[in-house]
Amino acid sequence: MARLASAFLIGLLLLPAGAQSADPSDAARAELARERRRLAADVARLADVSRRLDAALSHLENASRAVADGVSRGDVGADELARREEAVGDAEEDVRSLLEKRRLVADRVVDRKRSIALLEADLSARKPADAVTGRWTVSIDPGDQRGVFRLSLDGAIISGDYSLEGGYTGSLRGTLVNDKLRLERVDSKLGFSAVYVGRVAPDGGSIAGTWESANFGDGGPVQGRWAAVREEEKEGSQ
Repeated sequence: MARLASAFLIGLLLLPAGAQSADPSDAARAELARERRRLAADVARLADVSRRLDAALSHLENASRAVADGVSRGDVGADELARREEAVGDAEEDVRSLLEKRRLVADRVVDRKRSIALLEADLSARKPADAVTGRWTVSIDPGDQRGVFRLSLDGAIISGDYSLEGGYTGSLRGTLVNDKLRLERVDSKLGFSAVYVGRVAPDGGSIAGTWESANFGDGGPVQGRWAAVREEEKEGSQ
């Protein structure tokens, strides 16, 4: 484990100066991708060496059987027995060599898997808290319209639904990039009705931004501001 950690740290130190100042998570993800490629190559090597070892063991078994057969027969001379015994020695050497190669590759596979597990755990620990998933109390101006957004974040993709004063309900879809949020509101009666953009507060407790209507001919407001405050989760809530 210490050898793997040292190798990873040395790799980071050898990165160009610009790369060292980048997000450490990017370096960890890059190293994880490299370790997975190395693991795939070592697994292929292990399979190849194992096949060769099986063949060498079969050859050794046949060579040993040939010696035993020669000893039991009276028509096999000393020179032939010596030749067969020499073949056994060569087969034993092949087996010893392949056993050592297999051990080294198998050790590398174990090390790769441990390294990958460490890197995955490190990335998981670095993963930021979900800044969007949950229930939000929303106010929309002009008009001081209030309601609830229920949002779920999967990677950078947001999905959800809403209910607003006036009986408006529907679905929400959008994206979150860093702290910048964009939502499209699709009303159950009006269809695609508005686009909301905003920024999530650093503490993840509120969102503020602007909105723009997608229906410019309905006589209502065409743009404005909106804000959302995260509702506290209640015990036992799903």
